[in-house]
Parts: sequence; structure tokens; C-alpha cells
Amino acid sequence: MSRDAAAAADAAAPTTPGLTLELVVDPAASARLFRHPAIAGRRRGRARSAEAVVVFHDTAEGALAEAGLALAVEPRGRGALQRLVRILPGPGERTDPARPGPILAETRLPGAAPDAEALAVLLPASAQGQALPAIAAASGRRATLGLAGGMTAALFAGALRAVAAERPFARLALAVPEPALADGLALLRTLAADGLVAVPPVALAEEARALALGVAARPLWRGAPDLTGAATVEEGALRAIGQLTLALLAAAPVAAEGTDPEGVHQARVAIRRLRSALTLFRPAIGCAEVAALKDRLGALARTLGAARDWDVFIAGALADIAGAFGEEPALARLARAAADARAQAYATVRATVEGAGFRLLALDLAAVVAAPPWPAGEDAEAAALRAAPLEDFAAAALARRHKRLLRAGDGFAQLDIPALHALRIQAKRMRYAGELFGGLFGAKKRRRFQKAVGALQDALGHLNDTAVAAGLMAALAKREPGRAWATGVVQGWVAAKAAHAREDARAAWETVLDRTPFWQA
Repeated sequence: MSRDAAAAADAAAPTTPGLTLELVVDPAASARLFRHPAIAGRRRGRARSAEAVVVFHDTAEGALAEAGLALAVEPRGRGALQRLVRILPGPGERTDPARPGPILAETRLPGAAPDAEALAVLLPASAQGQALPAIAAASGRRATLGLAGGMTAALFAGALRAVAAERPFARLALAVPEPALADGLALLRTLAADGLVAVPPVALAEEARALALGVAARPLWRGAPDLTGAATVEEGALRAIGQLTLALLAAAPVAAEGTDPEGVHQARVAIRRLRSALTLFRPAIGCAEVAALKDRLGALARTLGAARDWDVFIAGALADIAGAFGEEPALARLARAAADARAQAYATVRATVEGAGFRLLALDLAAVVAAPPWPAGEDAEAAALRAAPLEDFAAAALARRHKRLLRAGDGFAQLDIPALHALRIQAKRMRYAGELFGGLFGAKKRRRFQKAVGALQDALGHLNDTAVAAGLMAALAKREPGRAWATGVVQGWVAAKAAHAREDARAAWETVLDRTPFWQA
């Protein structure tokens, strides 16, 4: 790139104060993105475009990636711009969906070779004094366009290249000043609804690293939330929503593929954790927008639930029955019908996850973190609660959940099946609350308490297997009647196993009663 082109690119780069959102763009649609009516109607002036190359460096052992870092060097005129970027959050650090990773250091270089000495204090010990060869590059064109309201759109599109692999990529960075935030989010929603943009589950530098190594890219977040770096209730709520949105995005492609049951399972867990967080933080962040998001997450969970039920049934009860009865023709036919039903359930999952509704849900969750929708001054009590210390709020919330759990299990020996089902729900809610807030308290007591609650939930879940199996068998009967013997065997088998679950649940309940709540001093 010439010096003039580099200067033009620098001048056109987003400098507007406010918020910058980063979306992944369908590479096949990147060439026409700026012609989309939602952008064309807002454009101010002509787009500026220049060739751009970003080279990613690391040690031979991958020390930077191991520390969640990436070193990006971009040629600019006769020199280069070197940036050390965080691609995975460090302990206690916040990671928001649709936000570019923080730049930890930025250095102007006289040439294209990285300068490790300029970053010495920021590099992990394993990278000190090591050579930093190039491992991959993103090359293409960067186009920038001014939009109404002082917004700036920057589209970087081209190919990720490594020694033996190549794949297209496109990313859109939208810089939005505070007054134009609502319009910027509306623009992105329109583009997402038309299938052009989506919230990225991984950083671009991580995509490049994965391509170079031939491995799966590491998502920005997976698993339970970590609120240890949050001081206030509002900060805790934003961290939980952001992290769990990213966890859902990490699981969604695996769920859509349908070959690994863990994808749907982890997607459902992320949804349950997210809905639990929205409920627990409701006194501080409750508003119509958050309530609507919780409803939409519930609808998604129900769609995924059908596939998960078939996964559990086929790998569990049906596999056990097949092992006991051998090559019984009626059971073999039932197994084929169950496999067909599972395939149909996964087709629905795939269509849902790849559809506009899911893209919009992820974007709206990211928007909650980027621009919280709860009114700042209308509810003084909620505003004060948002500014309150997170640990005090968490202890009170956990105590309420614990009280409800104890109330639901009172007189355990006399509880009927509906009451045990209600106890299972309270155990599940207690477990998710413990996961959400657990990092704020001592680890040893937390693990013992959570393990006991999890064992109770699992034991009570076996009691529910009979109802689930009955529902699945009824669904198969509607599709193809004449399975009375096989379905009877299934329901009898599951019921027999559930008969032992009550005793397991009783023992688990006694263990829960024996555990000291970990949030108590």
C-alpha cells in the first residue's frame, strides 16, 4: 500500500467517540454490503477503500495465544502499526459480545518486523526473549464509509491465509456516537434480519490462529459465568449477560451440525443460565426489553429441548433396552423410528440456529450489554440497587433461592410426584444461582454445596424420565401406530429404573440439608 493510501486509510478509520461494535459479515455478501438500503439511506459521502494486510505473530510454542493474546502487525506506508490485542479474557476481565478485543499496546514500527522489546512488560513470561514469527495473515481491502449521525462503518474483507490453508472472512466495525446509538443498533438489526451480519463467537485473530494450526477456534467464552471482577450489581448483570450470550454462540454451530449431542446440551445450559441470570438480576434491571428477551430465550430452549430429549432417550434408556433384549425386531423398528424423529428435531434446530430470529436474539442480547435498556432515573430503588455492592446482592439472592428450596423439600418422605417435580425445579434454580454468584465466595464450601444440589437435581430428574419417555412414545405412536409392545417395554423399563431414583433423591436431599450455604460467613 502506498504512503498516500495508508494516510487515507488512517484518516478514514473510525475515530468518532462512543461505542464500536464488531460484527461478522457473510463473506459472499461483503461486496454488496454498503449498497444495502439500510446503509445506502444513511451514507454521507463516498466510501474510501484501500488494500489492507494484518499479519499475526506468535512464538513457535504459541505462548501469546496460550495467554489469550495476539500480536497483529499491519503495514502502513514505509512502516507498520503493531498492536497487542486480547482475544480471550483474562481472569476477572470483562468480555462483551459484538465488541472488539481491547488493544493492550500500540506501537509504530519502522518496518514490518515485530518489536517484542516494546511490549516486554505485557508479554507472558513464556514469550520473553522468544522470536515472534508470522503464523497467519488477513489480507484484502478495508473500506470506510461515513453514515448519518456521525457513525462510521469500516468493512475489512478478504482471505485469512496460512502456510497450507485459506478461507474468506469479512468483519464490519461500526463506530457509533452516543446520540446515534439507537439508530446504529437499528441499522445492525436490519442487516442481521437480512442475513448479512451476526455477532461473532470468536476473535478474528483466533480464527487466523486456528486456520494456521488446523484446529477449532477457541470461542470468546464457554461455560458458567465469572463475576469475580464485578463490583456493582449492574456490572455483574452486564458481565453475566455478555458471557452467557457468547457461550450460547459458541454452542450454536455444534448444535446446528447435529453430530455431537453436546452442542444442543451446552446451548440449552447456556440458555438456562442466562434466563436464571435475568431472573436473579430482575429487581435491578427489570424492564420490558429484558422480559421480552427472557421469553425469546424460553422459546429457543423449547426448540432445542425436543432434540435433547431424543438424544438422552436414544443414548440412555433405548441403548440399555437394546442391550437387554438383543435383536428384537419390534425394538429395532422403534429405534429406527426414534432416529428418524431425532433427525427431524435436529432439522428444526438447524433451521432455527441458522435463521434470522437467532441472529437477532444474539444481537439484541449484545445490545443490552452495550447500551442497557433499563431506564436510568424512573425507578430510584432499582437505580440504587444497580449501584450496590454485588456480593451483598448475591448473598441475599442466594439466601432467597435456598429458602425456596428448603420449603419445597419440607416433609420429603410424603412428597408426591408433582411435589418432587417442583422440588427438582427449585434445585435447578438453586444450582444455577450458585454457578452465577459462586465465584464471589469461597471455593471449597461452594463446590461441596453445588455438588450436593446437583446430585439432588439429577436424582429427581430420573423420576421425571417416565413422563418424558411416555411423551416420546406417544409422539411415535402418532407417526406410526402399532408399537404397543415396544413402547410398553420402554415405559416399563424406565419406570422400573425410576423406582430406585426416589431413594437416591432422599439420600441426596439429606446431603443438601447437611451442607452449610457457601455464601454465609
